[in-house]
Amino acid sequence: MAKVPPEEEHPVKAFGWAARDQSGHLAPFNFSRRETGDEDVRFKVLYCGICHSDLHSIKNEWGFSFYPLVPGHELVGEVTEVGSKVNKVKVGDKVGVGCMVGACHSCESCKNDLENYCPKMIFTYNSIYHDGTFNYGGYSDTMVANERYIVHFPENMPLDAGSPLLCAGITVYSPLKHFGLAQPGKHIGVVGLGGLGHVAIKFAKAFGAKVTVISTSPSKKDEALEHLGADSFLVSRDPDQIQAAMNTMDGIIDTVSAVHPILPLLGLLKSYGTLVMVGVPDKPLELPVFPLISGRKMVAGSGFGGMKETQEMIDFAAKHGITADIEVVPMDYVNTAMERLAKNDVRYRFVIDIGNTLAATKPCGICHSDLHSIKNDWGFSFYPLVPEHEIVGEVTEVGSKLNKVKVGDKVGVGCMVGACHSCESCKNDHENYCPKVILTYNSIYHDGTFNYGGYSDAMVANERYIVHFPENMPLDSGAPLLCAGITVYSPLKYFGLAKPGKHIGVVGLGGLGHVAVKFAKAFGAKLTVISTSPSKKDEALEHLGADSFLVSRDPDQIQAAMNTMDGIIDTVSAVHPILPLLGLLKSHGTLVMVGVPDKPLELPVFPLLSGRKMVAGSGIGGMKETQEMIDFAAKHGITADIEVVSMDYVNTAMERLAKNDVRYKFVIDIGNTLAATKP
Repeated sequence: MAKVPPEEEHPVKAFGWAARDQSGHLAPFNFSRRETGDEDVRFKVLYCGICHSDLHSIKNEWGFSFYPLVPGHELVGEVTEVGSKVNKVKVGDKVGVGCMVGACHSCESCKNDLENYCPKMIFTYNSIYHDGTFNYGGYSDTMVANERYIVHFPENMPLDAGSPLLCAGITVYSPLKHFGLAQPGKHIGVVGLGGLGHVAIKFAKAFGAKVTVISTSPSKKDEALEHLGADSFLVSRDPDQIQAAMNTMDGIIDTVSAVHPILPLLGLLKSYGTLVMVGVPDKPLELPVFPLISGRKMVAGSGFGGMKETQEMIDFAAKHGITADIEVVPMDYVNTAMERLAKNDVRYRFVIDIGNTLAATKPCGICHSDLHSIKNDWGFSFYPLVPEHEIVGEVTEVGSKLNKVKVGDKVGVGCMVGACHSCESCKNDHENYCPKVILTYNSIYHDGTFNYGGYSDAMVANERYIVHFPENMPLDSGAPLLCAGITVYSPLKYFGLAKPGKHIGVVGLGGLGHVAVKFAKAFGAKLTVISTSPSKKDEALEHLGADSFLVSRDPDQIQAAMNTMDGIIDTVSAVHPILPLLGLLKSHGTLVMVGVPDKPLELPVFPLLSGRKMVAGSGIGGMKETQEMIDFAAKHGITADIEVVSMDYVNTAMERLAKNDVRYKFVIDIGNTLAATKP
C-alpha cells in the first residue's frame, strides 16, 4: 500500500518548515494535523523556540530521526478551537506545548504526574502518535494536542520570551525542586551560561538561593553577575578559584553538553550534595568514584518535568517575572540560526516569530531561466534586467473594463504578458506559440517600453495574462506552477497522457520533474521516475508517490522496462543520451522534451521508425490552459516543494541553483523581505 502523503494524512491542512534528510537543511513543507477531538485543544502557533535538540534531531545526530521532520517543542500561541470535553482552556487563551504530547496514562510515572518518565511517552515531534501517524513540531502554523499536554500561559507571561521555558525552563526547574534545592539559603552552582544555564540562575535566585556560575570563559563574569544577578563566578579552569570554593555548594546544575571533567565539580559539593546533569554530552564522562564515597555525594540526571510541574513552573515564572533572554528571528532565517546555534553564537535562545513570518504574503519563484537570463547565457539579454516569471500576490487596483478579478483577489503572472491576439495560435488560446509573444521580462511591450519581472514590489498586466488563484492554493508553493507547473501539465494534456492507466516516465527529479510526478499521479497514471542518481529513489517513491524508479545508467533496469511506457516527459537540461529513453517507449509512444540542453542531442532514427515513436518539444501553455492547470492543482492539492528565501539571499540562491542545490524550487518572500533591501 502506498504511503499517504503528509498533506493528506489528516483533514486539517498545515504548513511549516521541515528537514528532509541528514543535511539538516530546513525548507517549507505542507502537511496536515488531525481533527480537534473531544479532549483536544487547537491553537494558532505564534512563536516557537529553537532548542539545541532541534539541531541534533534535524541532522539525525542521535540516530533515530525520521524524515520529513518538522522540529520545535517550545511552541506557543492562541487557542482557536477546543473539544467538547475540554475545561482547562477556552478559545482566545494563550497556551503552549512543550516536549511531549502523549503517554500511557496508566503506569506508575503517569499516575504520579510524571508523564515525562513514562516508557510510552510520545515526543512532540519525530515520534508516532496513538493513532499511528507521525508527529510534527512547532515550526508550523497550527498545533493540536490533548488537553493534558497544554500549558496555560498567564496574561503577564509574554509568549515570545516565555516559549523557551517549555523546555529550558522546566529542565532546570524540575531538578531544583526534586533535589531539595528550591529553598532560601541553599548554595547552588550552575555550570554553563547558555540557554539552560541563564534560566537556571533566574529560577534559583527566585527561590532565594545563593548562586555561583561555573564557566570556562572568564569573559562571562560580568554577564553572570551584573545582568543575571548571580552572587559569584568561578572559572572552572582556574585551580585556585576551584580550591577556594571546595565543599561549599549544596547542589550543582550542570547544563554543559560538551565532554568535560566532573571531578572539580564534585569537589565543590558539600557532603550529601548532588551534581545534576541536564546537558547531554555526546560521549560518556569520566566518573571518579572516590569523591562520591568519601562525601556521600551523588551524580544524577534529570529530564524535563511532567505536565503538572510544567504548569506550576510557568505560573511561578509569571509571578516572579522570569523569562528567557531571546533573539527573535523570522522563519526564513532558521537555517542561519541553526548554523549560529552550532557555534553557540546566540545569547541565549532563538525564538521564531511564526505568526508574522511563516506565511509569505507575496512570494516570487526563482526559475532556472532566470539564471540563464541574468548571465546572458542565451545571448539576448538586455540590462538592467529584473528577472522572474512566477509572480503572485494580491490585487490592489483594476481597470474599468475588468471582470475576471477584483481588488483583494490572489493572482499570478507567468511567463508572458502579451501577444498579437490575431494569429492562429492566439485564436486557439495558444498565445505562448504566437510569433509576437511578449515575455514577462527581458522583452519589449506593445508601447515600446522595456518589461521588468517579478523581483519587484508591484506588477501590472493585461487581464488576459492574469491567473486567478483559488482560495485553497497557497501563494508561496503555488508560484512555481506558473512556469514549472504549466510546462509539464500542457504536454501531459496535449499528447494524451492525462488519462488513468497511462504509464508515464519522468526523466529528472528537479523543479520540473517533481511537479510532473504530482500531476501525472493526479491524472491517475502509473509513474516511473528515471534518474542517474540512485539516492533519489526513496524521495521519488516515498515522498512524491511514484510507482517505480529506474536508474538510467543501469542497463539491466532499463532492459527490464523496455517497451512499457506510453510517454516520457524529459525535464533534463544537460546533454544526455535519449536512445535508452526511446527504448522504454511502447510503439506510438512520445518522448517530450521540456528541458533545454545547451547543445544538440544525438537522435537515433531507427528506434523512431521501428516503433512509430516521436520526439517532441513542448513549452509553456496558453493562458486558458494555465488557469485550468491552477484550478486542477488546487482541486488535487498539488503545489511545488519549495525553499522560501529572503530578497537579500537571491545571489546565494542563484549560486546554489547553478549547483542544483535546491529541493526543488526557490521562492523569494517578496512581501516580507524586499522592503528591507531598499537603499
